[in-house]
Amino acid sequence: MEITDLISITELSRLTNKSRPTIYKYITDYNDSKLDNIPYTFITLFNNIKNDSFNRNDCIEYCKNKFGLLEDEELNELLLLIKNNKDIIDIKELRRIIEEEIKNERNS
Repeated sequence: MEITDLISITELSRLTNKSRPTIYKYITDYNDSKLDNIPYTFITLFNNIKNDSFNRNDCIEYCKNKFGLLEDEELNELLLLIKNNKDIIDIKELRRIIEEEIKNERNS
């Protein structure tokens, strides 16, 4: 089975938060056995698709679990905002604030 027989490039792009050109490159490299150029999570995904180990729903669940996409759209937007601006955000401070909020909520 070809990878795109199970799931489209567009859907893989959305599920993995990778651009379509990146997905195309990963698939091309995978098919050319250039595995050093592909993240391990994608190699595993592609192996499972090629070996008929995954159906479409398995593929979607794998992507949700491995690439951190969640059902909560607002949370997804927040995570993308952080990810896309991590070079200008103080991640340690953000973590500290979140942990403090959790601690305060638990002690309430």
